Amino acid sequence: MLRFMIGSHKLLRRSLAVLLVLLAMAAAASLTVWAQGSDEYRTGLRAEEQKNYDQAYEQFQRALQADPRNVQYMMAFKRVRFQAGAMHVERGNQLREQGNLAEALAEYERAALLDPSSPVAFQSITQTRALIEQRAVPGAVPDQAGVSAAEEALGPPELQPLSRDPINLRVTNESRIVYETLGRLAGVNVLFDMDFMSRRITVDLTNVTLEEALDQVAVMTRTFWKPLTRNSILVLPDTTVKRREQEQQVLKTFYLSNTITPQELTEVVTAIRSLLETRRIQQVNSMNAIIIRDTPDKVAIAEKIIRDVDKAKPEVIVDVAVLEVRRDKAQQIGLFPTSSGGPGIQTSLSPTPRGAADGTTTSTTGNTTGSSIRLSRLGSLSSGDFSITLPGANLNALLSDTNTKILQRPEIRASDNQRATLRIGDRVPIATGALQPGLAGQTIGFATTQFQYIDVGVNLDITPKVHTNDEITLAVRIELSAVTGQVTTGGISQPIISQKVIEHNIRLREGEINILGGIFQRQTVETVTGIPGLSQIPLLRYIFSNVNTSLAEDEVLIVLQPHAIRRPDITALNRRVLDIGTEGDVRLRSPRVLPEGTAGETPPEAPAAPAPGPGATLRFPSQPAAWKAGETFAVPLQIENAADAVSVSLEVAYDPRAVKLLRITKGGFLGSDSQPIAVVERTEEESGTTFVTLSRPPGSGSVSGSGELAVFTFQALQPGPTALGIVPGGVQTPARQVLPLQGTQAVLTIQ
Repeated sequence: MLRFMIGSHKLLRRSLAVLLVLLAMAAAASLTVWAQGSDEYRTGLRAEEQKNYDQAYEQFQRALQADPRNVQYMMAFKRVRFQAGAMHVERGNQLREQGNLAEALAEYERAALLDPSSPVAFQSITQTRALIEQRAVPGAVPDQAGVSAAEEALGPPELQPLSRDPINLRVTNESRIVYETLGRLAGVNVLFDMDFMSRRITVDLTNVTLEEALDQVAVMTRTFWKPLTRNSILVLPDTTVKRREQEQQVLKTFYLSNTITPQELTEVVTAIRSLLETRRIQQVNSMNAIIIRDTPDKVAIAEKIIRDVDKAKPEVIVDVAVLEVRRDKAQQIGLFPTSSGGPGIQTSLSPTPRGAADGTTTSTTGNTTGSSIRLSRLGSLSSGDFSITLPGANLNALLSDTNTKILQRPEIRASDNQRATLRIGDRVPIATGALQPGLAGQTIGFATTQFQYIDVGVNLDITPKVHTNDEITLAVRIELSAVTGQVTTGGISQPIISQKVIEHNIRLREGEINILGGIFQRQTVETVTGIPGLSQIPLLRYIFSNVNTSLAEDEVLIVLQPHAIRRPDITALNRRVLDIGTEGDVRLRSPRVLPEGTAGETPPEAPAAPAPGPGATLRFPSQPAAWKAGETFAVPLQIENAADAVSVSLEVAYDPRAVKLLRITKGGFLGSDSQPIAVVERTEEESGTTFVTLSRPPGSGSVSGSGELAVFTFQALQPGPTALGIVPGGVQTPARQVLPLQGTQAVLTIQ
């Protein structure tokens, strides 16, 4: 027996040892599996918190390679892949706006490599490569497969005479001869319509361009002209039929960026149709676009209208605070008799058998009215045979005090004239019914019950309107509701809903705090239950009655504070007056084109800079030198006497046939304190106009004085002198005040 026990003990020890080894191996295996990719995953999480998405992408990728079946690694990798791609796309957009196309292309390619599912990255790559090709070869159009003939078609012909010398002509002759003379002076072929009628006129032209001379003769002869080719014009009678048949027509599609509803698009179309009396205009709601077919001048005016009205809507954030304080207090004091048992006198007699000698029939215990006592026993009754029952009473002294505090701080963001809705609470069903007429042969109809849901809680509707003077109008409707009870109507239990509604329009300055409504309600209820008369005696009333007192106080306070996060973007260029001709002849008056020189001729002198006046002044530091065709050169622009400037806007006007504006870079004036400067530009290559705004970061303060504002980089295209003009927009201060700014101009000489 002892030997068996010893053998069993050894076997048990061996089994435990084997079990411990197996457990250690399993723990090591599980630890090894857990450790695969965990370090890389934690490093990636830290990098993601620091918004270093490139490093997070690499770490999550390594963790996923270590454990491809880990769902947590897979989700983190896909999440950061999108964030890293979006980050590189944003960097590319900033570089492309600054004119650094090569660096922008590298960022877009990096984004496409990180996130191959990003369509915006591949779209940006295609657009940037096309811009690089256009910059390398001026006027070149990128090769695209499947380009239609319409896409290869040119725009309206532009008149390019052989000579741009000023015209001086004094003559009295037939209008046909006058037109032909002007054509010979400028090297332009003049053709006449078959219905043209010549008349004798007197012309006195001094130092005018070819276009100005043709316009003046057309006014005198009631004719109009249009370019057929770059060196040919056609002269026609100025009649409605001829203009409809022969006036040049162009087709252009405008893609609007800020209209968000078909109604807004319709408003723009209606404005263009009524102002320009154009009939061929069509809106495309699916693409948020407008297609116009009309004369080049009307299309250009329509473009000006669209640019003026197609602006991002102002946006407002409204901080809403709803505070509610409720106090319910109940008090019960008094001495009140109970209703169980009855007061009175009771007897307690010993039972005696019926027919006994003493003559007692029975004995009961109860009120005196229910006792049966023989007269023969009256003499033997004692005080032990009677008992008196007094009424019971409850002493009540109870106090309950409840305080409720509710604070809600929602934040609403809404666009200008767009309603924003906030609902906080529950949707409560309400039964509604209707009596339906009876069927054929029946005189009694039947009722149908339907249910509709209403919002109970905090219901807030706000429609903001942002004004240009930093004020905001809010159309507000606030409803505070709650279910306070139930009532049975027609066999259906219906909720009782209490409401507090405030609805009005208010106008506030940005950041102004307004207490929209303070609602205070106090309700006191006192109930007295007791003996009539005695319950009305002071002090003694608490002995002969029960007094219940309840107090309910409810106070609601609503606070609104609006903040404008996007303001109306209305500039001086939008307010500029535009000359569009007459009602019967709508056309744009182009700026005068300076005459071109020839090789060996002395270029005209640059106009003198305007005399310094109140406000800041723009000027070119020196007379620009001469450059050869195809050469790239930079022209700096300085600002003088600027005060309290945070942003400067201006318009650059040049001849796109003579030079091409490649990029605009910041100078050292606005960034004199090492602040980064944002350069935002919009170029209209066809008209040779570029709108540019240079701005300091928000909250970085302002600068004053003089210095280099910007540097314009051009590429020379064709020989001859050409004008460069700077039309000022204004200098903006931290208080959003626009100060006056004087422009300047110069002459660039291309050899």
